[in-house]
Amino acid sequence: MTVLGLIACVSICISLVFWFMGAPWVLPFALLESLLLLGAFVLHAKSMCDFDDITLNDSHLLVHQERRGQAKVHQFTRGLFRVSMTDEPRSLVRVAESGKHVEFGEWLLPRERLSLCQLLRSSLT
Repeated sequence: MTVLGLIACVSICISLVFWFMGAPWVLPFALLESLLLLGAFVLHAKSMCDFDDITLNDSHLLVHQERRGQAKVHQFTRGLFRVSMTDEPRSLVRVAESGKHVEFGEWLLPRERLSLCQLLRSSLT
């Protein structure tokens, strides 16, 4: 946040110099630039907190996902869910049961996703 504040202050100070030199339209653009930079910083900070947490116990598979501050928990009954890989160019692990499904593993390398899929499949037996 300190670096963001310093960048905004420098930009606004430079635009104030231009204001006093007779170019008043530099200041509104500097303010707009600072606001856009703040918005990008907030969006990036929210996406850096995204995660998937997978828990497999004796009776259920729980997939806890957080995306941009929104948390969702998906629960599947052990022995009833199916595990597969999606057919996208960047395939994800897909768990499905009775019409509900969840896809995860976007931060894993392709071989790690395949390994996770095989591990979950082996847990079904």
